[in-house]
Amino acid sequence: MSGANFQHELVAGSRDVGNEHVDNTVFPAYIAQVREAFLRETVPRFEEYGRPVARLELDYHAELFAGDRIVGEIEVLDIGTTSLTTEVTLWRGEEKAATGKTIQVIVGEADEPIPVPEDWRAALRETATLSA
Repeated sequence: MSGANFQHELVAGSRDVGNEHVDNTVFPAYIAQVREAFLRETVPRFEEYGRPVARLELDYHAELFAGDRIVGEIEVLDIGTTSLTTEVTLWRGEEKAATGKTIQVIVGEADEPIPVPEDWRAALRETATLSA
């Protein structure tokens, strides 16, 4: 693992398995769990804004199996005008299982994109290492 500031632990469940390993369709849910745990812990007023995913790129590196302990790490790659770009890496021990890059749009009450709140920007900059 990379030693990132934020880590979230998951356990692969038996319902996640198809053909003896975790089904590829479950990995986006694992990525989302890590990302949402990070945001819930990091940004103020988390529940006030929607965060729909506009794009997900997912690379599979290794199989996961029921009962595997998985550690997810997250990096904030960019804070745009109305969006956040993050990358989650899933680890099983020292083995990288998957990486998922996600762009989320921040939406307000009318479900329309809004600028990323300034207190979110400040909190994300304080807790995350932004890439160049």
